[in-house]
Amino acid sequence: MTTDHALLVGVARRVLGDHDGLAHLQRFLEAGLTREQVARLRHLGVLIRPRIGWYGDPAMPPAAEQAVRVGGALGCVSAAAAWGIAVPEDAGGRLEVRLVPGTTRLRRSDDASRRAFAATEPDVRWHWEHREQPARGWRVSPIDAILQLAACVEWRWLVAAVDSARCAAQRAPLLSVRDTARLRELLPAHLRSAVDRSDARSGTSGETLVRLAAEDAGIPFEANVRATEAYRPDGTVDGWLPIEVDGMATHSGSAAVERDRARDAVLAQLGVPPLRFTQNQAVRETEFVIDTIRRVWHRGRPPGLRRPGFADPQKSADTP
Repeated sequence: MTTDHALLVGVARRVLGDHDGLAHLQRFLEAGLTREQVARLRHLGVLIRPRIGWYGDPAMPPAAEQAVRVGGALGCVSAAAAWGIAVPEDAGGRLEVRLVPGTTRLRRSDDASRRAFAATEPDVRWHWEHREQPARGWRVSPIDAILQLAACVEWRWLVAAVDSARCAAQRAPLLSVRDTARLRELLPAHLRSAVDRSDARSGTSGETLVRLAAEDAGIPFEANVRATEAYRPDGTVDGWLPIEVDGMATHSGSAAVERDRARDAVLAQLGVPPLRFTQNQAVRETEFVIDTIRRVWHRGRPPGLRRPGFADPQKSADTP
């Protein structure tokens, strides 16, 4: 094969792209590279080798490199976070590694030359559960990540995980309709309500937790109902009271402040400003949030409200 550097890099990146960022040496050889060329690309920093025989994209997260070094792939909370699935903020302190039953020659996450056994590293947890789907490169599939999460997080966070995997607000949904139905079948019977209570319109964990708590409190809460042609609040109570849950990732910075104030101005013209809460309040002070919503809702619709409600909830649920 040619020794042209650009062509070699192109072949290597194509192999990585075809295998979600991680591929065995054999895949590179099948693509026409020689062992010497693979070694050269590693030396140049085009590839990394977290484990003998396995090569990955240098952009892969450090946690993924560690999981592969152990002998598996990212699983559970670690995989869910890597996919962008909602997980508790305090759940990411441990490396979760998914292993195929029968895997041997396991290594420490920080040293590929040292063998590892269960509990060798206190901050590394091994998972041996059956996989519903093949791993996607250096992490398990979204459905497997959520199935593993089911044993590790509270029920409300399981719902948040399903919501975020189904939501199309920021990216293509990670769970298709078929995947969601399959997930429900695979979950233990007492946890299937997490799928039943899921709502793909809830875009963040804070929105999900507030929605669930409001529904449990008997408050008529709808997620992401269109208020105007250009604006949907995170939630709407009784068709007229808008609720916003502001996370730092999407509501910080001058541009976000400008956008939020413009939205508030539009709603003020309609006669009802939104109730705004932070992500932290939604997660850690949920009772306070729900009590505040309930008190404002019980006061009734403001007399100056321009129209009876924002939009037909069913129509809004189907509108992108």
